[in-house]
Amino acid sequence: MSQLTAPYRFVPLSALVMLPDWADLVSHDMPFADGVSGELSYRITAHTRLCVGGEQKPASQQAPGEVYFYRTPEGVPAIPGSSLKGMLRNVLEIASFARFKQVEDQLLGVRDISDSKNFYCRDMVRRPSSAGWLTYESGRWSLRPCRFARLHQKALVEWLGEDKKARWKAAKSPAERYALIGLLPRLRFATEPSTKGQNQLLARPERDAPNEGSVVVTGQPGPAYDAGKTAKKYEFVFYDEQSAQLAVPPQVMAGFSQIHEASDEWAFWLRQMKGGRLERGIPVFYHSNGDAVESLGLAFMYKLPYAHSLHQAITHTHSEHLKQQHPDLPDLLFGTLGADEGAPLRGRINIGMAFAEDRGLCCDLGAPVILNGPKPTFYPAYIRQRSAQQYKTLMDADAELAGWKRYPARPLEHAVLSDKAGNKVRVRLESVDEGSRFQGRIRFHNLRQVELGALLWALDFGGRAELRHGLGMGKPLGYGQVSIAIDSARLRPNTGEVLEHDWPVYLQACRQTFAALMNSVVSAAGVDTGWEASGPLQALLEYAKPSASTRAYTYLHEPKEFSAYKHSRHIDEAVDVFHSTQPITPPRPFDTSAPVRFEDSFDQQLESAAANVEKLRRKQEAEALKADASAERALLIDIWEQLSLCLQGASKTALDKLNDGLRRAWDTLMDMDASEREELARLVEQASAIDNKKIMKICKKLRESLG
Repeated sequence: MSQLTAPYRFVPLSALVMLPDWADLVSHDMPFADGVSGELSYRITAHTRLCVGGEQKPASQQAPGEVYFYRTPEGVPAIPGSSLKGMLRNVLEIASFARFKQVEDQLLGVRDISDSKNFYCRDMVRRPSSAGWLTYESGRWSLRPCRFARLHQKALVEWLGEDKKARWKAAKSPAERYALIGLLPRLRFATEPSTKGQNQLLARPERDAPNEGSVVVTGQPGPAYDAGKTAKKYEFVFYDEQSAQLAVPPQVMAGFSQIHEASDEWAFWLRQMKGGRLERGIPVFYHSNGDAVESLGLAFMYKLPYAHSLHQAITHTHSEHLKQQHPDLPDLLFGTLGADEGAPLRGRINIGMAFAEDRGLCCDLGAPVILNGPKPTFYPAYIRQRSAQQYKTLMDADAELAGWKRYPARPLEHAVLSDKAGNKVRVRLESVDEGSRFQGRIRFHNLRQVELGALLWALDFGGRAELRHGLGMGKPLGYGQVSIAIDSARLRPNTGEVLEHDWPVYLQACRQTFAALMNSVVSAAGVDTGWEASGPLQALLEYAKPSASTRAYTYLHEPKEFSAYKHSRHIDEAVDVFHSTQPITPPRPFDTSAPVRFEDSFDQQLESAAANVEKLRRKQEAEALKADASAERALLIDIWEQLSLCLQGASKTALDKLNDGLRRAWDTLMDMDASEREELARLVEQASAIDNKKIMKICKKLRESLG
């Protein structure tokens, strides 16, 4: 079995859902006292190839599909605001402990015969299956039970005539086979005991046999019946219908419908039913408890519905995730259609289209790739796993969804295509080069300062320029890793006052206000690690940090490999690959009915923001100077940077770094030229004024050596 790898990971759901207590006051017409309107000019930089889909050409048997980069009517490559909105909203949903609600409720199905002791075999193999005709009358589904016998395909082909043998082997789906033999043809047959199990009968076609029934065929998932022991060999004959009918409960039919709604076979039977071509109904197999139908399917070993739906698994973390009476923070910023008792809410942020800086930006149509991967039925990934004796599945009463799906930042991968994959599942992506840049604007209206801070945090992960968003198509292959920076801002506070600080200071104060809010939220929930140290935030930041390796982020290329891991006991490996080791925050569901009290002085934030912006400016200036400097000159820049921080207010960290830098300067003094020694002397003179014994001692030694 290959090493388990996948290009995606999961940020765990939080048992804390944060609902802003000012939600009822949000309006486009009534200004917040601390509200601000304005415009941000932003720049997007692609750090890998980037494909934001526009015009598409569907795939065919002859050629793979093609997805072209989005362009304006003038032909300029651009990124629609809607693409950026979805990307930013997802980041903010995680960062602000918003609801995990963008999930369609489904009741998934399972067919797993790998372990005779598992839940599937317990419910499906050890209990006898029944057969019947499914009908729909007067708004209700019901079953008319019947008997069934197995019919060997060889005997069926002989009954059809040897001239149809090749066509039968070529037909794989039920629709193709019924087109060959006719819809549910009648057959006279004798029965004999089957060697496959007790109470199972084999049908033997005979012209004058006492029994008559309808031939029922299902799909052929593998090789033809005469290809070996593992090939499927039997079809069925349904006969001896009962007059009494069994009602199919709505919840049973709902589970069946969700499993089969995208099935070609179910679509085939619905067409026959609507066309009035079914005399008895749709042939199905089912399990019952007395007269109560518990499950049904279109094959003898049909898919069994899981005990819990996706929404039920979400509520196992916190039921508040699916309630929408009150908006969460992303709803307040970006808007919501509303649901349940919640009213629609118009967003107060408009993200404009980002245009390529180079209007003639070259877009290349790459080699064919395959983008599809495992589905939510792959429970080692999509269900939160912990080290245990067996995998958690949706059959477990405490099963939880793994969380928010993210594609970790890593180098671009060369796609390996299976020889078995046809053009129908391949696609060519038109993309722009790494380093391509786009510029756009974000306009906002009547945002509270804390809300503007939330938007800013989502743009650059709280000022972490090294982290990456995932944008556009091809993320499983490493495409679409981008960063966003604010170039300028125009701000108009609702008070009408003129800003006393530069826009970077005001925006930094907004960031700090948002961080203060979130820290108060996690503190109220009993989490003492702080907001950005909480489980979901740590996982989000971890996956946004570029990794040098691609090996751990590739898809397994064969479906059998996914199946092997579902049936293995390598649970710890699945936990390491898919699931962040960060804990759910908080460990128990948080009572959202208790309002979070948040009080903070924006004036205080402005004061500290000014110092933080100056600190950041000096750091950026130092980095720019060090980029092309010699090792000795870079060391002097480090000393200057730490000295500036110490002179503003000596922290222990800055003092330690300054002392370390001065000691390294002593060790490299002989390698410095005259100008560097002169610069060091000036820095030593300033550092001598700092009241710190260690620094004063090293400064004295340096002054003596420098003369």
